[in-house]
Amino acid sequence: MKWVARTAILALLSLVAVGTRHLFPRPDVAPWQEPTAQYGAENAVAAIVLGARLWDTLLEVLVYALAIAGVKMALGGLGRARPLPPVPETPLLRRSADILLGPIVILSLYIAASGHLGPGGGFPAGAILGSGLLLLALAKGVERLSQELHEATWERSEYGAIAALLALGGAFLCLGFPGSSFLVSANLLITMEVAIGAWVVLHYFARARGEV
Repeated sequence: MKWVARTAILALLSLVAVGTRHLFPRPDVAPWQEPTAQYGAENAVAAIVLGARLWDTLLEVLVYALAIAGVKMALGGLGRARPLPPVPETPLLRRSADILLGPIVILSLYIAASGHLGPGGGFPAGAILGSGLLLLALAKGVERLSQELHEATWERSEYGAIAALLALGGAFLCLGFPGSSFLVSANLLITMEVAIGAWVVLHYFARARGEV
């Protein structure tokens, strides 16, 4: 296997050498400012993801939702794991969760709402918000946090976010009303879907294995 690794490293170094020597000049990049502005955005990535490739983005959200449903179906039939003795957490972790949750939520909403202006969007914002919920779960316990969050309501909100995102995308494609309000709304809905989905997966894994 050593010769395979050596060959792979040599091939990679060759590609790097070819790229740095400008042996194959790249074509000029077409102006992107004007097409991006037509979607009400300044960030070209957001204009592509939520504008030119909207169907692709909607399918990504549906794939994510199907993955969540698969986790629920696969682990839901296993029942709850044998209760484990609670792990005593330090006051520092609980205090950190109380202090950091507010900034995490604000940062998540900011990244979602400003994704059409700069780096960001619904997917990274949802991952950040989901990380905040994980921090709370570590501090309080998954089952206690699930009761405080009213998880059944959250799951219905997740399905509602998917339906609203599909309706919003369909209206945009049929009516063709570009604007920053559409991009912000889509990013916020994706944030809700990703964050709730991350929490649901975490909870089902914890139910099958035990507390985190």
